[in-house]
Amino acid sequence: MDAPNTDDFRIEHQGDQIAVIFTPDGRSYTFRIEGDRLSDPVVSPAQVKVADYAKDEVRKAATELARLALKGAPSGEASPSQPR
Repeated sequence: MDAPNTDDFRIEHQGDQIAVIFTPDGRSYTFRIEGDRLSDPVVSPAQVKVADYAKDEVRKAATELARLALKGAPSGEASPSQPR
């Protein structure tokens, strides 16, 4: 199975939510922003069937991208503009 790449996703900030769309199949992962944290995602069904990607890997990548959109730094790191 293929690992998803960051360019396989589109990120949309919608008020108090961040939606991460996996463009190969149209599935979206919508996270509510709760202060400086994200809720578990609400996952929409795929619009087309793409069998080359593992669902858990796509979800993991979508979660990390949403977290990056909120915090602006990789896991466990603060950006220079944000104190730890």
